[in-house]
Amino acid sequence: MRALKNIVLSILIQFRIYPNLFFISNPLKIYEFKELTKNIGISKKDKVLDLGCGAGLQTLILGKKCKEITGVEISESAVASARRKSEKLRNRINSRFLCSKLEDAKLEDESFDKVFSICVIEHISNYEEVLKEIHRILKKQGQIVFSVDCLETITDSDLIEKHKKDHFVVKYFGIEELKTLLENTGFNKVDIYPIFKGPLARKLFVEGIKNQFRYGFISSIMSYLALRKDEERCADLDKGIFLVAKCTK
Repeated sequence: MRALKNIVLSILIQFRIYPNLFFISNPLKIYEFKELTKNIGISKKDKVLDLGCGAGLQTLILGKKCKEITGVEISESAVASARRKSEKLRNRINSRFLCSKLEDAKLEDESFDKVFSICVIEHISNYEEVLKEIHRILKKQGQIVFSVDCLETITDSDLIEKHKKDHFVVKYFGIEELKTLLENTGFNKVDIYPIFKGPLARKLFVEGIKNQFRYGFISSIMSYLALRKDEERCADLDKGIFLVAKCTK
């Protein structure tokens, strides 16, 4: 099965179909990635880090836009998968993947222009230390862009607890608490706002908690398109399921 997947992946790469955002196969994650990268200028001079990169798909999508992308991930199997993809794309994307905690990776001071993290920080018990480490490795005027769970519009306490248990969530964050944390760490121009504010996002998220967020390729794209429209209609609401944070060193 792995051999077949590698053949298919090689073909998709050859025809420049991969990496592509729609291979994430989760409408919530597609929307989240779009929201994180919105109004964030990534240049071909930038060195970018993706904290908690998983199997590397979103990392490589970011890597298409920048000079160099580094993924940091503690799962050995995920890093192995990311490195296999990276090897096939070595002539197009300058990427490397480290199997390490961020604080153990021994990255140089002020060595990155941007740090992304997609729903990872809420899973880290020493999140304050990790944010300080991000501040250390960012260049002056560098940006951190990340998302975290808040689940403000989920009212079922059993579902909230199930999500916390199934996905090893250490902490749900609130806007003011997160803003204070980032400012105390030394970040400036802190902008935090909720996403997934509409009823369709709640429906997809609740269903995802129950079915482990399993989506087919086509159904994921169709659900994303519907989700995008629903979120546009609910733009004025002030509570959501996730928070997006963007700030500067």
